[in-house]
Amino acid sequence: MQSGKQKRAAIMAQRKLKRDQAAAARIPPPQPRPKGAVTVDAAQLAPYNSYGWPDFVIRGYYVDLAFTCRDCGAHQVWTAEQQQWWYETAKGYVYSSAVRCLGCRQQRRRALAGLAKQ
Repeated sequence: MQSGKQKRAAIMAQRKLKRDQAAAARIPPPQPRPKGAVTVDAAQLAPYNSYGWPDFVIRGYYVDLAFTCRDCGAHQVWTAEQQQWWYETAKGYVYSSAVRCLGCRQQRRRALAGLAKQ
């Protein structure tokens, strides 16, 4: 026969095992990376209040993403290295992505700076 203290310890051990299993199920192990991919360091990502992980965290690596510039319509590529810098160094929002090419971003910054000075 077990004491109350022993029963509680057994219950707590079962709960810890279930929590660990649930945590392991949430983030699948990283898959083999394609050539040119950059590994994600999830610890460096900005904290966000969400119920799911973005695709690149689930995959375990960044890949080059093609996009069309919102302003000029040019076809561009947001490289894996640029994504890593944006998400891990600059602490950008994990569900954001590139929408403007470099030239249009610089032009927009100049225009916004000119409006702020007036």
